[in-house]
Amino acid sequence: MHIITTIGPENATKAVLPFIAAKGAMSQGEASAFFAMQEATYLASTRHADLSELKAPGLPTVRAVVDALLQQDMIEAFVVCKPCAEARGITADDLAPWARFGGAGDMAKQAAAHDTTLTF
Repeated sequence: MHIITTIGPENATKAVLPFIAAKGAMSQGEASAFFAMQEATYLASTRHADLSELKAPGLPTVRAVVDALLQQDMIEAFVVCKPCAEARGITADDLAPWARFGGAGDMAKQAAAHDTTLTF
């Protein structure tokens, strides 16, 4: 599954939804490729967001879902839009070990490699 996300820690209720979708894909044996833009770039920054505090009512925290996905090797890629991140003061040193910088070409490659693209 290819997931494009733009929602960050400013909206914890919605920020968890792309990860829940990936967990659903995982339950079907499918890994997910993420492309984070705009405010979602903060989700890959260890300095800017505490994923253990982001959750929606009735759902697990973003941290719990990310950990489950990583444990099962179900995050194919977590690409952070570099221009979006830089505009928000996020540097390579801020990125979580499971994330990397990329650009529009990466998003296009992810989309081409997957039958399903979800946008949040």
